[in-house]
Amino acid sequence: MKIFLANFFKEIYKHKLEYFLLFLILSFSAFFRLFRLGQLLGFWYDQGRDALIIWDLLHYRKFFLIGPVTGIEGIFLGPFYYYLLAPFYWLGKGSPVVAAGGLSWLTVGAIFLLYWIGKKMFGATVGLLAAFLYGFSYNLVIFSRWLANPNPLPFFTLLVLIFLYKFIESQNTKYIILSSFSVGLCLQLEAASAVFFLPSILVILIWQRKKISLKTLFWSFFAFLITLIPQIYFNFRHQGILVAAFKKFLVEEKSFKLSFSQIIHLRLLTYYEVFTSKLIPGLDKLKPLVLALFSAPFFLFRKKIFSKEGKFLLIWLFVPLLGYVFHQGNHGYIWDYYFTGITPAFFLLFSLGLYSLVKRGLPGKVVVCGFLIAFTVFNLRSINNYLKTGIGITLRAQTKAIDWIYDQAKGKPFNTDFYVPPQIFYSYSYLMKWYGNGKFGFEPETKQIKELYTLYEPDGEHPQFLNAWLKRQNSFSKVIEEYFWGDITVQKRERFKLNE
Repeated sequence: MKIFLANFFKEIYKHKLEYFLLFLILSFSAFFRLFRLGQLLGFWYDQGRDALIIWDLLHYRKFFLIGPVTGIEGIFLGPFYYYLLAPFYWLGKGSPVVAAGGLSWLTVGAIFLLYWIGKKMFGATVGLLAAFLYGFSYNLVIFSRWLANPNPLPFFTLLVLIFLYKFIESQNTKYIILSSFSVGLCLQLEAASAVFFLPSILVILIWQRKKISLKTLFWSFFAFLITLIPQIYFNFRHQGILVAAFKKFLVEEKSFKLSFSQIIHLRLLTYYEVFTSKLIPGLDKLKPLVLALFSAPFFLFRKKIFSKEGKFLLIWLFVPLLGYVFHQGNHGYIWDYYFTGITPAFFLLFSLGLYSLVKRGLPGKVVVCGFLIAFTVFNLRSINNYLKTGIGITLRAQTKAIDWIYDQAKGKPFNTDFYVPPQIFYSYSYLMKWYGNGKFGFEPETKQIKELYTLYEPDGEHPQFLNAWLKRQNSFSKVIEEYFWGDITVQKRERFKLNE
């Protein structure tokens, strides 16, 4: 231990500037992801659903074999995300803020891993650049504060990359086994992103001509299979429901088609928007600069970009992009978070390009400095605006509305009804259970009583549904008092008579 600490401090002393910059990057990254988290957290449908499941695990020992539903009908992720969140909910006594904070710290860990692998591959400057760009990206800050299953994916993706890279470098079989296990965990966090890790790894191993013994292959497959055991057992218990859903998705719906020419234009526009917005948020005029800076090194610095490490990252980035061209399932939708698993590779390659331009001479230094200034200004401005107001309905607004309900009730029992698009109010069901009961000592009555509190959020997409809901409420109750907090409306009502 003494030798380890001595070497640790010796390393820091030897590279004081590097570690000072890393400390600043990680500190600011953590601040952006944690500041006012309790006020600005978005606690909506998915968050409420997940919290209720974890509540039942912690309080009633209701274990589960599957995790959140995917965007594909009938297909569920594995339970890893729920078990990952459970300790944070336990520590926070049910608080979603503590759970979200735990995930935010995990993304800070991902930024450190990005620096580490960037340094190992291309040197400290590239590692620091990648960490800075990733840590200060407005869109990635927002993503890191999202209490949802794709959030931890960057951390575990980087573990996959690190283990795979170390296997290629050292031929130590334990790394390919660890990489296989990590891929299995990634598939439980966001299958639409991680499913392309499998062909990417296969291409990398074939390219490197790595001969893997049958023993190593067996243990790698076994490590991967371990992560699928809950879903396999669930599928067995439910008459093959997951396999049937996969069959429908892949075969009946023909989710992968060779109609390249019909969709390539749409996909290229999506790729352009997704990756450029990670660096320049909300300013379309500067996005071509991002494309130019990413593309130029392929022509100017081919030796560096197409080095072994560069090819490693290019395969990781472009195999999924090619896969999405042929993927037309789920009604052809490709969401931004599908690219979560390849975003670290993009940032590493982009940072390598910037570093190569700096080494080119004064013109390159001017271009890179100009870009970094623009990047910093636009992203910090967007982050600052977000940290002031948040996005959409926030946890603070929800808890204020619940406070008002309990204050009006004055300890007396009451009923509640909620309208939350898309008409499923998991979020308020959980908040009444955790926040309302925790602070005021009781939950709303399930049997019908005269005192009723209704709460609704705006429904811009289907206002007729909200109007119909309000019309129904008015048919059997009258409004006594009304309260507004942001976009939330709460009404104290009294029923005309019971059993309606």
